Amino acid sequence: MRVPADDNRATPGRDAGSGGMAPSGLATLLVFLVPVGLLVLALILPSFMFQSDQRIAGNGLGPGFWPRTMLSALALFSAIWIIHDLWATRRRTRLPMMQPPAEDGHYHMGKALVGLVGICAYGWLLPILGFAVATCLFIALWCWFGGTRNLLVVIPITLIGTVGLLWLFMGLALMPLPRGSGVFDGVSIWLLRLVGIY
Repeated sequence: MRVPADDNRATPGRDAGSGGMAPSGLATLLVFLVPVGLLVLALILPSFMFQSDQRIAGNGLGPGFWPRTMLSALALFSAIWIIHDLWATRRRTRLPMMQPPAEDGHYHMGKALVGLVGICAYGWLLPILGFAVATCLFIALWCWFGGTRNLLVVIPITLIGTVGLLWLFMGLALMPLPRGSGVFDGVSIWLLRLVGIY
């Protein structure tokens, strides 16, 4: 009597660890180009973006701090991505990081469109409401839209997130973000004084 073949055995062209198709040579090369390209851009862009020798008067990290930090982080994580993919290629039991996402359920196109409209509305309202007020409303509405309706959770997240972003951009990076027009300008100044930025 013959023993049935094991269905879980690795077959040529198929990943033994995940059951998915192993990438071909061209696909592997194209996948490698993404982190390599990001790494190169993250290392080159600062030389084009930060050419001024001006120094910021007073305390603060300056407007260049945020983009420099983001580009440094991009370079670091791109290097980690490349190392991981090289390791995965050598092991042949792992797949590169960039894989098609597995759908957990039905994709809500309506929710996605509402989210995009909300982001556009946030950008449009910034000069009217000011960064502080618009960000506070945006975080609160985003929590509600995402399904978090408990005020004991939404209110602290909104306040901590808004104050943290105010300090990051206006307190440390000294970025001149909009304060709003009319009454919202006065509200923004009051909030900035309350948190110690002004």
